Amino acid sequence: MENEVLYKRIKTEGKALIFLDYYIIPESISADYCDLKCYGIKIQKTIIYAGGGKIVESKQINNVFYRYNDTVDFLNAVIKKKTEPNRLREVMEKYIAESIDRAKKTA
Repeated sequence: MENEVLYKRIKTEGKALIFLDYYIIPESISADYCDLKCYGIKIQKTIIYAGGGKIVESKQINNVFYRYNDTVDFLNAVIKKKTEPNRLREVMEKYIAESIDRAKKTA
């Protein structure tokens, strides 16, 4: 697997400092005479408490998109909703189902 690429970070301050990091996970799919890429998504939530404690939670789904623009569109949608790691799978499934419905309507 190649390196993850930080797409955007959201910072929230309150009783604790909370970071939501959204990553694109590119992977190469190589075959003779062909270099394809697919993209996954990772969301990482880091909570840093004033007393020095820290909690990190992350979820990752690999090989979901084959076009970079589709990956960016999805990330922009989850960033707008401030989606946390524990909801990544649910939001991904809903997004894909809605994309299929849109494709059927235009076909």
